[in-house]
Amino acid sequence: MKKLSFLLLLGLLTSCNDYLATDPEDFVAPETYYNNEAQLTSALMGIYTKLGNTINQGGSAEESTYSRFLSLEAPSATDEMLARSNSAVAVSSYSFDSSYPQIVNCWTNLYQGIDRANLLLERLDQANTSQEVKDQIRGEALFLRGYYYFLLVGYWGDVPLKLTSTTSVNDVNIARTPAHDVYAQIIKDMTDAEPLLKNGTEWGNSGRISKTGCQGVLARVNLYAAGRLGETDKYVAARDWAKKVIDSGQHSLNPSYSQIFKNESADVYDPQECIWEVEFNGNAIGSIYREASRFGSTLGVRNDEETRGYMQGLYVATGTQYNRYNAADLRRDWNIASYYYPGYDATRGPTTYATTYVWGRYINKWRRDSETLRPFNKNLGPTNWPLLRYADVLLMYAEAENEVNGGPSAAAILAVNQVRRRAYGFPLSTPATTSDLTTANTASKAAFLTFLKEERARELAFEGWRKLDLLRWGTFLTVMKGMIPIITAQAPSSSNAALGYYGRTATLLPYQNVSERDVLWPIPSNELALNQAMTQNQGWN
Repeated sequence: MKKLSFLLLLGLLTSCNDYLATDPEDFVAPETYYNNEAQLTSALMGIYTKLGNTINQGGSAEESTYSRFLSLEAPSATDEMLARSNSAVAVSSYSFDSSYPQIVNCWTNLYQGIDRANLLLERLDQANTSQEVKDQIRGEALFLRGYYYFLLVGYWGDVPLKLTSTTSVNDVNIARTPAHDVYAQIIKDMTDAEPLLKNGTEWGNSGRISKTGCQGVLARVNLYAAGRLGETDKYVAARDWAKKVIDSGQHSLNPSYSQIFKNESADVYDPQECIWEVEFNGNAIGSIYREASRFGSTLGVRNDEETRGYMQGLYVATGTQYNRYNAADLRRDWNIASYYYPGYDATRGPTTYATTYVWGRYINKWRRDSETLRPFNKNLGPTNWPLLRYADVLLMYAEAENEVNGGPSAAAILAVNQVRRRAYGFPLSTPATTSDLTTANTASKAAFLTFLKEERARELAFEGWRKLDLLRWGTFLTVMKGMIPIITAQAPSSSNAALGYYGRTATLLPYQNVSERDVLWPIPSNELALNQAMTQNQGWN
């Protein structure tokens, strides 16, 4: 076969496999397949699958989207988290290039999801099923196409905007589309999808996108367009979409912050708080499913004793992140470990960190003892990844409202206070001096935004949004380079392997490596070589 760009090649491999199934059917004939509700649903699940593929069709690990890469390596390093060791070539150490496998694979998977969506949208009307079914599937396919473009434009900037399925091996040269136009299409796709989607209560789970899920993501997309494109009129749309979620009455904060993440590890749905998740299933032991998460065995307190839940503990919190919390904030000791296992052996029981030890503590937001499947799979588990929580909607609403009004309104302040009251264990509707915003925090638009940026870091810690938030605020490089004097002054110089700390030199490395080019990822070298209309991002070879 003639060589194709990845963008096109994987479009031709459009799979109509059932969600999570082990044996997808590739190379099906479109004219004979999309004929009934079952086939349409199967094709739709093939689009969802790109959110979290763990094991590819050959049976080997891939993990280039939310199973591991987009949940761990891609959002690191920031002032929030970093890898324990930064000696290997990796996105998290800012030492990679355009041929880095996970960059190639992530790009490829996102475009394959887009091409699957395009083909389903083109063939949908030929099916012998009700208009209601067609509308629902159309809404989900439109939304997912928009979401995959949201990831592409967020990490790569200008990207090819392809709205029809691949039909020829010859059309390999597709130019990049300006980010403004990509965002416009994302917003159009999601806006068109929103009236077609079901309410979350009709699904009974958080794995399929709901009407309010679409509204919440539209708030996020508009916030990112406002920040990264300078299109400040988008703050109005961001506020209005977030308010639709709030006014729907379908969502509320879980009274217990820690329970959210226990539920995600136990495969328990909480659609009131967790509006949309990447749904992982099973642990690949005696299971037909190939959608199990890898991040759950990577992001936690290191433990080499497999019967207690093996954990690599590859990523740690920065001291800056730890110091964002005060001791009364219940989120601190849930998100960041207060203990470690001597000898990496959980059977010996935990040892509490010294109170003065704040650099290099393990991240502990998802814990393997919450998984209900036994025996443990060493590397794979059922933990779901949060893509949209109600707390995030409240914070997005407050941020957009602040921008639109030129300062915080009473509604914006209440939204933030609800998140903070939950964090301190207080009733959500009762004012509390310990948790609530002060007069200084609300004195001006700038003061409120400054506080809100820190509150997003506290509430959404390690959920993959910090780097993208810094990028949309235009502060990414300033924050990253600002970490160098902080680490030099505060972090211990020597390593302490027992505590999971690799020393000041390893800790400094990503912040020393990062440069202007890292505002965007490189176009994959394979794509650049095969697609003659493609150009590379500035600073990359």
